[in-house]
Parts: sequence; C-alpha cells; structure tokens
Amino acid sequence: QVACCPECAIAVAAAGRAKREKVAATADRRETRAKLDKLKTRSAWMRECQVVVNKVVRLRDMLAGRGCITCGARPAQKVGGTMDAGHFRSVGSAPHLRFFTPQIALQCVTCNRYQGGRALDFRRALVERRGAAWVEALEGMQGLAKFDIAYLQRLKAVFARLARRLEKRLKDKA
Repeated sequence: QVACCPECAIAVAAAGRAKREKVAATADRRETRAKLDKLKTRSAWMRECQVVVNKVVRLRDMLAGRGCITCGARPAQKVGGTMDAGHFRSVGSAPHLRFFTPQIALQCVTCNRYQGGRALDFRRALVERRGAAWVEALEGMQGLAKFDIAYLQRLKAVFARLARRLEKRLKDKA
C-alpha cells in the first residue's frame, strides 16, 4: 500500500508487521503440531480415532432421530455427556471391529456404562434394524486388529471431516 503521510506510513508498516507475525505464528503452530504428532504412540492414535468415530456415530444417530438402542431413552445433553456410542461387540472381545460403524450405535450412559451395554437388548434392536442374518454374520466375524499409525491418521482425518459435516447438518436442522 502507498502511504499519503508519515502517520499513514507508520500504520501501513505496523499492519504489514502484524500480518507477517501472524503468518509466522501459524507456521510455528503447524510445525509444533507436526512434531507432537510424530511423538504420539500407536495407542494414542487409537484413542483419538475412537473418540472421533464415536462422535460420528452419535451425530449420525441423533440426525436420524434415534434414541438409546437398548432402552430408547433420549436424555437431555449435559456437561460430560448423557449419550455414548455403544459397541455391540466390545472393543476388548473384537478389537478388529472397534471402528466398524454399523455395529456401533447411540446408547445412553446408564445402559452403556452402568448396565454393561445390555448386550441382549442391543442384539434384539440390531436384529430389528438390520436383520438376523446380518447380526449372525457380525457375531461370526473374526480378524486381527493391527492398525498402523498411517492408517489411523487417515481414519481420524476422514472421520473428523465427516463429524464437521454432521455437526453442521445437526445445527442447520435445529
């Protein structure tokens, strides 16, 4: 920009300096984030991916107008959350299905955390939703769960984008 007077020249210079500092700070943050990401362990990436996948499942089911898969409750949201993303086959017994969203559903905290997931009610609801053959195939799925870090990074990025889209749709719907 061209300055018309000394005061304007000082203002233009200050604005340019502020912009350069902001760009440098952004670059520093990106560099720091990249360094921190390199230090993360595989288990840290697994935890982060699980958080994002669970968020997508909760948003998906809320947009569909569903309540808890086991009891049908729709409690009001509070700090700390009242709805979880419950797994039909637990992460401990079937780690290869931990990110398989068709077997994850919206479940209230009471059913998921305090009543052990209510597996029989969960199964009954999945049979109604997807059919008995699908549930039996899911119960028979076996596999190894050795997700590498590069896969987990891609998975987190994809699901984070999907979560942002679903949040926007939920906000627009309200």
